[in-house]
Amino acid sequence: MGSTYEARNKIDESPENDFYQTPKCVTWELINNYLKDLDKNISILDPCCGLYAIGNELKKFGFINVEEKDLTYGDDFLSDDDTLKYNCVIMNPPFKNFDSFINKAKKKADIICSVGKLNFFGAHKRNIDGVWNNLKYILVFDRQLAYDRPFRENGKVECGMLISCWFIWDRNYSELPMIKVIDMQKYIVSKREDKNKEDLW
Repeated sequence: MGSTYEARNKIDESPENDFYQTPKCVTWELINNYLKDLDKNISILDPCCGLYAIGNELKKFGFINVEEKDLTYGDDFLSDDDTLKYNCVIMNPPFKNFDSFINKAKKKADIICSVGKLNFFGAHKRNIDGVWNNLKYILVFDRQLAYDRPFRENGKVECGMLISCWFIWDRNYSELPMIKVIDMQKYIVSKREDKNKEDLW
């Protein structure tokens, strides 16, 4: 996620520079479980692209119209012109600004895919404010992932303490959200791999 967005309101326990690279496997599972059925020509925006971790994988899969922005590069999504529309917004936003990013994305696209924490459901205000309106899918990772660990080119990821998922909104959907549990065990770094740092980016 974009580091500068998170730095707007510093959290003492955040990793250095408040920067979190999205593991490749997280994007792969969004593609495998949802995006593969979409038209490759749709317009996609990642508004907090960081070092392009999500966009790079989308392009490898064949999506040809991917736009990437980040406050670090002078693009403030939260102040962006709402007349600029996209088919889909895909992002790993700074979690402390999660609501603002989701509400903004709903003004700019019909489909929103966002990494988030399952305990976001534990905030009554989100329910009252309609953040969960039009939520269609929740793709839950069955392992707790460490987003603050080194980025691996092979897509592997270390275990952490964060129960995370992909939230997927569709502005044309009005039923109850559907939940799917995603097998992430194949991406977890083994103790042997953890000793070999050659796979780190």
